[in-house]
Amino acid sequence: MGRLVVVLFGLMGTGKTTLAQALGEALGLPVIHSDAVRKTLAGLTPTTRVPLEFGAGIYGEDFSARTYAQMRRLARESLAAGPGVILDASYKRAKERVLVRDLAQGQGATALFVYCECPAEVAQERLGIRRDDPRAISNGRVELFEAQARDFDPLMPDDRPLLRLQTGRELGVVLDELKAFVQSFQE
Repeated sequence: MGRLVVVLFGLMGTGKTTLAQALGEALGLPVIHSDAVRKTLAGLTPTTRVPLEFGAGIYGEDFSARTYAQMRRLARESLAAGPGVILDASYKRAKERVLVRDLAQGQGATALFVYCECPAEVAQERLGIRRDDPRAISNGRVELFEAQARDFDPLMPDDRPLLRLQTGRELGVVLDELKAFVQSFQE
């Protein structure tokens, strides 16, 4: 079975965390969530709300770089212990996606990129629902969505293999498409 680093990335509210959790359960792979890693590095509990302006505080470039570096360390540990790992984060910077691909190659694994996308209205509706969920660990908010969209590096040729996953559909259908993509690289 091929060793994998599955990267679910994209804008806030596109279903990355829900899909990462469902895929992790389906395939028996650990999931590393950027929101949980970021808050742990900041000395916060995962469900602590941090209502900052876009790109400020723990969401600034420096702290984000620390967060992604820690995610790579945790991914390396997971690969040492098992067949793969799932990473859940925006990965809005192309350079961070390259670092994950390099990590996977260095560990004898394949990095698979899954760009989660859906209509803006769907993402914003999800962000509104999340705002009222005390268990939510993400600080993504409707008012930050457009700023993140403008600040997102374009998809690059290095982001391959790549599945552009339309997540506005029924979860079971989306998960089946995602599992088929991942499992095609496990054989």
